[in-house]
Amino acid sequence: MLLPLLLYIGSSLAAQTPLCSHNCANTPIKASFPLHEPHNVFITPEIDSFIDTILSDYSSPGLSVAIVRRNESYSTGWLMEYGSYGVATADGSPVTPDSLFAIASNSKLFLSLSVGLLIENKTLSEERGEKISWDTRAVDIFPQWGLMDKDMERLVNVQDMLSHRTGMPRHDQSGRPLEGGISNLRYLRPSAEIRETWQYNNLMYETLSYLPTLLLKQPYESYIAEHLFQPLNMTGSVYSVANAEASGNMANGFMRSMRDEVTGVNGTLIPTVPYFSRPGEEQIWAGAGGVITSARDLSMWVAMLLGNGQHPFTNNTIVPNNLVKHVAEGVSVIDGTTSYPELGLSMYGAGQEIYTYRGHQLIEHGGSNPGFKTQVTRFPNDNLGIVVLSNDEEFGTMIHQIVIRRIADHILGLPPIDWKKRWDRFCSRLEDERTKKVAERIAAALPRPHTPVPPTRCISSLADTVFAHPAYGTLRPCFVGPDAQSPSHECARVLEDDVVQRIIQTPFTKNSTTEEVRAIPTVIIPFKGFFATHILLRHFTGNIFNGSILWSNQATRREEGYGDGGDLIIGFDDRFEVEWVDESESSEQGLAFKGGFWGKGKQAKELTGSGKDGAEVWFAEM
Repeated sequence: MLLPLLLYIGSSLAAQTPLCSHNCANTPIKASFPLHEPHNVFITPEIDSFIDTILSDYSSPGLSVAIVRRNESYSTGWLMEYGSYGVATADGSPVTPDSLFAIASNSKLFLSLSVGLLIENKTLSEERGEKISWDTRAVDIFPQWGLMDKDMERLVNVQDMLSHRTGMPRHDQSGRPLEGGISNLRYLRPSAEIRETWQYNNLMYETLSYLPTLLLKQPYESYIAEHLFQPLNMTGSVYSVANAEASGNMANGFMRSMRDEVTGVNGTLIPTVPYFSRPGEEQIWAGAGGVITSARDLSMWVAMLLGNGQHPFTNNTIVPNNLVKHVAEGVSVIDGTTSYPELGLSMYGAGQEIYTYRGHQLIEHGGSNPGFKTQVTRFPNDNLGIVVLSNDEEFGTMIHQIVIRRIADHILGLPPIDWKKRWDRFCSRLEDERTKKVAERIAAALPRPHTPVPPTRCISSLADTVFAHPAYGTLRPCFVGPDAQSPSHECARVLEDDVVQRIIQTPFTKNSTTEEVRAIPTVIIPFKGFFATHILLRHFTGNIFNGSILWSNQATRREEGYGDGGDLIIGFDDRFEVEWVDESESSEQGLAFKGGFWGKGKQAKELTGSGKDGAEVWFAEM
């Protein structure tokens, strides 16, 4: 393969800044880096210093950067540069261009183009006797297809699914392996009419990832490897967690364990070891967010996109130009307002967001998996692509936006804007708003009334009850004091677990005392969902509970030989409401999950009412 001008630009972590506050994890983190190559063009010492400072300011672990520029003056027509900063792993191994990051929803463009390739497959069309198109309705493709809203079930088409305009909220916790996941869609409540508003939905991307299997008897991951990874020589790119970890290049994501903004607990920055999705689980989110790749591989991916579907060095067509154009055409309005005058209104195509930055068209997508934040951006009219991969759960999104815009200003010859200052001001305003909202939430829900109304049934009886939802699964609650009776064998096992003990001892308000925490009737429910291991319910008043979806990796660490210590518990920040409906209130008994549990879009409708009618997700009592 003809090599472009490749520049591996190393950088030192400024002043060896510690990666977290005084309550850091015990794992030592250290790094050393190579000196700069002398022929850098875009990643200049000034850019290096800028990025070092950003990482230092945010005490962020690491960053991997790739810049791709098309220009006929270069010997190969392309320039690719790589900037590597900070640490990739818990043992202090430095970031390199080949460090593997989970790029999460940046995987969606691979899915969108795979659908386009199947649409363009003439042989497939002849064999089926019918051509698939962007307008083909899902009901005409998937035998398992069904939705709760029958009009929506009949009308949703491929483009709707790719452009997040089906009317379905996220319902991420219902995610299951492919065929079962598609069949389960019929049990999920919509939050809007079809094409009424933009609502992000991973489940539709997962549904479309079944197409290669359905039409060609080929697994989706194999189809992507054959048609995209291999032709572009993206040799490090995989869906397999086992292969990524075996390569020795897999970065660790960093997260704050026990973080809870409501109680003012900042948490402890800990590497998420091992990666949250384990071998055998990858298929659940392969199409929506399963790609694990590097800055080096993504530079080839971005070059292909900038080159209208052609390989940057062989000029072979990897993806037909009309497909590259189609997926980048705005279909759904993400937001009808802009935060800054330099940014245009944002549209969503198929796995890509489209807007303008300071008059320059920009096409990009973000990605967020536990411990990783990524952004892949291209300026098609300026022949420029920028990739930024972060292993910082807390500040990664902020960092990649600051870095991408600083690099874009530098390369496009624009007077630099201090996006960090803007983000800090924005975050300060956001923090003020968040503080106000948190205070309202605390006043409205979290501190129980001095004399809370008891529920219509004894809370301890929850431990004798099973609740079920056909898509989300079964809930078997375990009751935690203060007047708990002798628990069942299964609940005794659950309650003895030290993770559960740590969960139930956490404060519920900023100044909760141990006695106050112990006085609250609490329910713990083991729950296997997307990034979830437990549901925590704390009684508020009457039949209302405050709920959180939590995730711990302790059991996995023990099973895989990592031992005790170094585990995380995540999810206290996210609160929702659960209403316990019994026979005194309704002929249908169950748990009504509401208050943001389903992940609806900004413009989608709020549910009103109580009981099953007001439930975003209804778990019926069995």
